[in-house]
Amino acid sequence: MRTHFAEVLARESACLAGVTDGAKLAGWRRRVVEELMTPLSPYVLAMRQTGDVPDRADFLDRWRELIAETVDRLAQSGTTGDTRFSSGQTRRADVDAQKTAVLILAALHGGSTLSQIAEDPWPLNAALDLALAPFAATEDNCPARAGTSSPIGNMNP
Repeated sequence: MRTHFAEVLARESACLAGVTDGAKLAGWRRRVVEELMTPLSPYVLAMRQTGDVPDRADFLDRWRELIAETVDRLAQSGTTGDTRFSSGQTRRADVDAQKTAVLILAALHGGSTLSQIAEDPWPLNAALDLALAPFAATEDNCPARAGTSSPIGNMNP
């Protein structure tokens, strides 16, 4: 299990370091969704609820920190969405990097679990749409989702 953790963290460190705008975030998202929808990929194996709890906790904490660094970098660069007021002024959306990183990681974990059960990426994409909304890296900016049926209650509208 540790090798899967190390492989995912190495990939994420390299990939997230290159995320400097919404388009690159959308590219990261596409790659991670593809990984999480590929049976037995290092990402799927690392996200399983098996193995040593302290090792899993360390893995998730380190991934969360990589995501938080990326969120902070995007927020500092002004990549977050603007809020427009009737006066025409804009106010940069405030983004808490740590909370947003937890939300993104929770979307990846929970969304991938539901998507694997449904054999459909829609639940994962729906969760990521909400988690990444401040950066406009939604499913609409990603390739079309595959599959339309869901054995877990027709999750795909």
